[in-house]
Amino acid sequence: MEDAEAFRAEVRAHVTTMLNGGASPYEPAWEIWGLAGRTWPGDDGDEACYSLQLIWGALTDWVELRPAEADQAETHMITAAREWLIIEGDREAEARYFDRWVHDILGYERQAPMQS
Repeated sequence: MEDAEAFRAEVRAHVTTMLNGGASPYEPAWEIWGLAGRTWPGDDGDEACYSLQLIWGALTDWVELRPAEADQAETHMITAAREWLIIEGDREAEARYFDRWVHDILGYERQAPMQS
């Protein structure tokens, strides 16, 4: 699947499932992580899958590696999902979302600017 719209529609479906409640958000979060890891719609100029893979990978790893904190991780999953539905499609808002979630919330180190 190299089509950005198909990729985003599938992510949206998993996010919607997560927000419908009734079950743990872990499974749809894991599905988003897997989808982002095996899809690259960059041909359409859409590189969201890279950041989505980092976000959902970190959140699912949190549940797996620190099960005592699963409730906290799942609360973050719900928050990330809600925020994604609000901003998805607005590339500037997405860039802010990715920056905040990847670096500020999940703690991935920011890359130093390249020196020329």
